[in-house]
Amino acid sequence: MPLGQARASGDLERVSTKAILQCQSPGGAFVASPDFPQYRYCWLRDGSFAAYALDRAGEHQSSSAYHGWVDCVIGRMANLIDRAVEKRRANKVIDPGDLPPARFALDGSLLDDDWPNFQIDGYGTWLWSLREHLQLSGLTDLPSSRRDAVERAARFLATFAFDPCFDVWEMSGTAVHTSTLASVYAGLTAASAMLGDRGLAARAEEVRASVLASAGSAVRFKKSSVSGETDASTLWLASPFRLVESRDPVFLATVSAVERDLFFEGGLRRFPGDTYFGGGAWPVLTASLGWHYASVGDRPRALACQSWIEARFSADGELGEQFGGELRDRPMYDQWANHWGPPARQLVWSHAMYLVLRAELGSSSTPAATAGTE
Repeated sequence: MPLGQARASGDLERVSTKAILQCQSPGGAFVASPDFPQYRYCWLRDGSFAAYALDRAGEHQSSSAYHGWVDCVIGRMANLIDRAVEKRRANKVIDPGDLPPARFALDGSLLDDDWPNFQIDGYGTWLWSLREHLQLSGLTDLPSSRRDAVERAARFLATFAFDPCFDVWEMSGTAVHTSTLASVYAGLTAASAMLGDRGLAARAEEVRASVLASAGSAVRFKKSSVSGETDASTLWLASPFRLVESRDPVFLATVSAVERDLFFEGGLRRFPGDTYFGGGAWPVLTASLGWHYASVGDRPRALACQSWIEARFSADGELGEQFGGELRDRPMYDQWANHWGPPARQLVWSHAMYLVLRAELGSSSTPAATAGTE
């Protein structure tokens, strides 16, 4: 179906579903971007959101294949994860190279490069996504074949819950990040439910209490243990990770700060100081904001977010990582483009979050009028 016809009929859901499926390897992994060489890997975070989006779209078999791939990956790393847990519990020094990564080759093998790869949120997001998969696909119990991987990932999360790591943007590796803690909470909560382990639920509540305590009397949730900067990833505290309710006053103040500081050309940027490809607006984050609006019943603004994303689909049905960086900060856009080439034209995570927003609004939603070019 031509893109214009798909847009008019509201059938961009099929375009995005097909795009995600085409980016799934035979083994079940999702390549983050097929056209951007630096992203030709599978991140646990991106892949887990993609699997969740496919479950929302009814593509349970493909989602199951991804979770099977993660199961195999964690099995390969069993000794690495177990040694890291043992060392942490014994208060021994752990070399960064001995910590389990969150980015892998599509065949599941570990990568030997200097790219930041210790991101705890990937494991929390996977456990959350797996539980959602079971529920959305009508499975009542965790398959026995998945139990070892879930136990190992949960044990890792419970042990390293409060350790500094790189954030979702692969920055600030010496800080503890609020959105990472939210994913840890969601992952431990999910694992507790799947395994029937009350100890994991208690650990999840410790994480939640820490996040709430760190906010203290502050007006909003901060980015990390070392930064009070506004960061769009804090939107995930409510949807999907449910560490707080969508109408929690401190969270609503956080959303207000995100709106005030990060809107650009109708979409949402990552954080105020972002210079990556000029620091444009991301479909992933615009969809996340739309998800919040939908959760509190603000349908017009949720539809506006949906429409902004739909206007960014290319004529070939691609949906990129970010838009407008060349307008906001041309020198930094050019610097990154000269270094790595143009930004990703096709990002699986962008399609995934668009599908989630569409599902939250209902497939029959009528796109709101919006400016934008294909």
